[in-house]
Amino acid sequence: MADDGMAHEPRRDRDEDDRPTSFWKGLARDALVAGLIVAVFLGALYLYAGVWPPLVVVESSSMQHGNEASSLGVIDTGDMVFQQAASTRDSVITYVEGRANGYSTYGDYGDVIIFRRAGTATPIIHRAIMYVTLHANGTADVPDILLMPTTDWLAQNATGPTQVPMYLRELTILHMGYRHNLDLTFKFGGFPLAQRTGYVTKGDNNADYDPISSMPRLQDVQGRARGEIPWLGLVKLTIQPTDTCCRTWGDMEAPKNSWDSLLVTLMFLVALPFILEYAARGWTKFVSPHLPRIPWPWRKSKGPQAHPEEPGDSPEWEEQEPP
Repeated sequence: MADDGMAHEPRRDRDEDDRPTSFWKGLARDALVAGLIVAVFLGALYLYAGVWPPLVVVESSSMQHGNEASSLGVIDTGDMVFQQAASTRDSVITYVEGRANGYSTYGDYGDVIIFRRAGTATPIIHRAIMYVTLHANGTADVPDILLMPTTDWLAQNATGPTQVPMYLRELTILHMGYRHNLDLTFKFGGFPLAQRTGYVTKGDNNADYDPISSMPRLQDVQGRARGEIPWLGLVKLTIQPTDTCCRTWGDMEAPKNSWDSLLVTLMFLVALPFILEYAARGWTKFVSPHLPRIPWPWRKSKGPQAHPEEPGDSPEWEEQEPP
């Protein structure tokens, strides 16, 4: 009996020696699987967006629908939005087009675009109001305005009021804004530029439109905004503050309820591994034993298990006394 016990000692030693190797192999396998999952996710995200990076952090309040509280479905300071490539004119539906056909995003008509303005490194996220062609004589062509009823807009050319949207000096769109209470006049004169075609833009939270002299052309547009990940961009703005936000945690440049929601989200993410661990234990202990076993076809059926020997039975290997 003693000799047989000693025979098993080398096997136990080999198992103990293999444990560090098995641990590192398992760790490498898990890291490889995690890396593949991340790579597939980022690849799918890039295929959808068609532009890199696919996410943009909103750094200012120019698109908010109020300064006191943030809302889901509206672009607020600290939100993250996906951007999708919009390199052609057909890729973007302007406010004028959206108002004509009922298309809206982020609480108002038309698409929100991400673009770069000459001399600035930070992309701007504003709503595309209309697509115009500026002439060097300070007039503009806005053919899409004919999509809207003539009762919703007023236009002026060099001779006076007109309903022909060519060589306009002024264009007033009635009942604009997310509250539909703003009559906004766009003035195209006073800019002695060469002919330029592009988007007139405006922040939803701004009282006026962006300077027409620097309106983005097709090649200036990075993409159109899609979707929303609320609050999480405040982490980046806290670590890397900008001129608009956020010098400290809780900076008033971002809505208070966004900071509160971010805090709850971070607490939940910290607690999530523990929640999953205890949920798995509870499932294994209390739920799984009471579930019927399903005979999955790909699982091999186990052979009959050996029954423990009855007391007094002599094992086959037990030495017999000599006769």
